[in-house]
Amino acid sequence: MMRGYVEGGAAYPAPPRRYRVVPSAAGWAVAVNDAMTRPLPDRATAERLAARLQAEADRLNRDQHRWVQ
Repeated sequence: MMRGYVEGGAAYPAPPRRYRVVPSAAGWAVAVNDAMTRPLPDRATAERLAARLQAEADRLNRDQHRWVQ
């Protein structure tokens, strides 16, 4: 066993992230949990960003669970 290496993967996998578009004071923002991006000028831009972030999070989540045995 290597020092600092955890065998068997994470004990508790991270919950899936869900990005959503929310109105903000100066436009639209992308939110996940309690964090938000800076305001974006229009909803379409925020939706594209949310979709891109969600796709990346889904890939990371899939890859995280691929190696757990």
